[in-house]
Amino acid sequence: TLDETIWATVRRDCAVVRRNCAAVLLPMNWGANGATRLREWDLWGPLAFVLTLSATLSGGAANASETFSVVFATVGLGAVALTANVLLLGGKIIFLQSVALLGYCVVPLCLASALCLASENKVYRFIVVAAAVTWSSKASVPFVSAAMPASRRALAVYPVMLMYVFLGWLCVA
Repeated sequence: TLDETIWATVRRDCAVVRRNCAAVLLPMNWGANGATRLREWDLWGPLAFVLTLSATLSGGAANASETFSVVFATVGLGAVALTANVLLLGGKIIFLQSVALLGYCVVPLCLASALCLASENKVYRFIVVAAAVTWSSKASVPFVSAAMPASRRALAVYPVMLMYVFLGWLCVA
């Protein structure tokens, strides 16, 4: 806000990022608070995590700028697709909530991509990335479900899972 110091604003924003990361990374938080977290969205965390994922994946790539662009654009287009899909299926979500949702749920893939930089072993990479894709997909379900009617949740979650599989494939490759 306008009447607080810059440090107070930074502390408040960091606290929001920490709470939202905890909501994604800790399985005990996946249940009832999806709707609450979806209403308390921000863009600092998603920006940092998508940039981190893009940078770590492009770090080991032969054509780093293309890889960076593909990862960044995939998350952006995924947010557009998620927003359109949820709205067409009768849910309520706005584009920036979709960006926040996808950006925070990409945190396990950020960790996996960092771990994959340490090893060239394809089996190790596949196991780490499979766990991260599963974690990201499972973490996104409560948030997407909070915006959807119960009868159509699977239709809204499926494209999100496909996006995480694609990003995971980039981690393994």
